[in-house]
Amino acid sequence: MQTSPFSMESLDRPQVISSSLQSTEVPGTIISPETYSVVDPSSPAAKNRSEAVALYTQGAQPASSKSVPPSSTLSDLQKYKDDQLLKNPGGDGYDLDQKQVHPEPLNQGSFFSRVGKDLADAWGNVKNAFKSLLFGRTVLCRGPNDEIKEVKQRGLIGSIKDFFCNMGSALTLGAWRPQGDPAPEGVLGHLGYAWKKAKQAIFGDLIEGVTGSINRMGKSMLLAGWNLIEVAPDATIGNFDAGRKLTTTLFDNGQVLVEYLTDVLPTGEAWMRVHASKWRDLKPPIIYNITSPEYRTDDTRWETVRNTPFRKTIETLGSLLADVATFGLLGQTIMSFHDPNQKKPL
Repeated sequence: MQTSPFSMESLDRPQVISSSLQSTEVPGTIISPETYSVVDPSSPAAKNRSEAVALYTQGAQPASSKSVPPSSTLSDLQKYKDDQLLKNPGGDGYDLDQKQVHPEPLNQGSFFSRVGKDLADAWGNVKNAFKSLLFGRTVLCRGPNDEIKEVKQRGLIGSIKDFFCNMGSALTLGAWRPQGDPAPEGVLGHLGYAWKKAKQAIFGDLIEGVTGSINRMGKSMLLAGWNLIEVAPDATIGNFDAGRKLTTTLFDNGQVLVEYLTDVLPTGEAWMRVHASKWRDLKPPIIYNITSPEYRTDDTRWETVRNTPFRKTIETLGSLLADVATFGLLGQTIMSFHDPNQKKPL
């Protein structure tokens, strides 16, 4: 993780003279970077100069370069918020282009920096919406060692292309393999290959890929609107320290809420995790997600999040409530078509 944009190698440091120096110089002495005078290392002057250089080095760090606390010291709620703000532009302390997170937002005292970041975040979310429409985009997430890494998410057009490729392979029993898979052998091999490709086309490409891309497109456009709304407070109360802190807290938490609500909707990322199953291991939906570890790299549905107990709890509850609301809405819609009291047109 990056803790400072400054390089320490550019600072002057005391240097030790080798024993190959001329006889007029004392081996093992320290050259002061300011005057290049020869000083005995054991003298108070050398100690004072070393301390001065250390203080200068420490003071060269900007206030915003405080190291971000490691995951081991964060609560599950803080991990959840960090994961959500890494996914899409908007967080005041999050520089996604540079893959950096600053505990304190940079240059927030400048009017043009605040408003400029809001507009840049809005444009970034609009671009992400178009990338989700086409062949996909990359999102940032934390690795097991707190490093920030990239994960590719497919787009709508790309998912449709994969659907036809996989379904074509299934219908031809593996005779057509546009994705370069090895040829299946034997009758059972061809049947098994066809079944595998059909499942991948329906569940992986159509449900997870196509519908997931549509969900991400809508989320990106909502967040772009949220970024534009932030321009008003940043341009007014943002001129005061208390106003800046209030705006950052309100809009960062608001973005996390937007992410959560769109994630738990049917076909959202959280909804997909909650409804995933592994019947071979007797793990039905909900149970499979709950028993999953915090870090997973073998499945893109979990790769972009730290699946903590807190995340599992709120995503399970939200997804189940979304299911209830969806079935209720469908029931109301069906009943409206069969209402016996509905007046028939003359």
